[in-house]
Amino acid sequence: MKNHPVSNHLSIQFLGTIAATLGLMAICSASAAEHDSLSKSSFTRAPQQETRLLSAFFGLDNDLPFAANRLCWGASGEDGMPVVFSQTLDAATLQPEDFEVTSKLGEVHTPKCVTLRPAQDQGELRTVLLIGEFGDAPDNPPVSVKVVGDVLSDGSPAINFKGTQVDVTPLADGPSLVLAESVSEKQWTQETNSTRCPQGVKQIIRVTWNGGVRRPDRREAGEAERKLYRVEVQRADGSFGEVTPIALAELEDRDNNHFLCLDTNDTAVAVSFPEGRLVDPNGDLNPYTTVKISTSGR
Repeated sequence: MKNHPVSNHLSIQFLGTIAATLGLMAICSASAAEHDSLSKSSFTRAPQQETRLLSAFFGLDNDLPFAANRLCWGASGEDGMPVVFSQTLDAATLQPEDFEVTSKLGEVHTPKCVTLRPAQDQGELRTVLLIGEFGDAPDNPPVSVKVVGDVLSDGSPAINFKGTQVDVTPLADGPSLVLAESVSEKQWTQETNSTRCPQGVKQIIRVTWNGGVRRPDRREAGEAERKLYRVEVQRADGSFGEVTPIALAELEDRDNNHFLCLDTNDTAVAVSFPEGRLVDPNGDLNPYTTVKISTSGR
């Protein structure tokens, strides 16, 4: 395993981070009965209401801090792995037994607990943090995650993710963008525990990383990182251009989402971010990453 130091403050971010990957509901094995009633590439294609897993990120190996016990008692010292779904989820359908994590040597593991925290604002309920023992890097790391139970989307009609699976992003790899989508205006001013875009913006793009991200100095992203985001837009005349967000929001909640606040009505079509500017909980720097903006919500 890697021996990068991870502070309690960072890991509550998304397991925070994402997998600082920590960070609505922690659903532990002890509560499973209650719920019974109810590859990484630098470019990712935009989902169109697909039923699939976008990513599984091996965030920490036997290194979750004591603060992780707020999510699941006994989580301290366990592995953390955020899994991003193509659609937002019905939290009531989540339980640890819904997931199987397979290691390089073929061992199959069930999480100790699963939680949607801390990415729990409206529109964000697609990142499930798996906590438990999933294998050890570098000799026997986790290599795939499969949904083996009934995990449902929160849409109507609900979609079942049972049977979907995805390869695990290795521990040594840094975080990448896996989703970008337009945020509906009705969500712009809803109460959240994080920062908002300023008044007067014309559109907001939510970007989702496969794990929690922070600056290398362990501080939250800010002005410097805002200037690094690039949003490709298509103008009314059909030409393309590039803009920089006027503000960065959805900060200080230690999850894997950022809001890009734009002052243009031109159609946003893609987002990119340069390499080496943000880190996961292990301190691994991000590669250059770009993602198309989903049109499913337009």
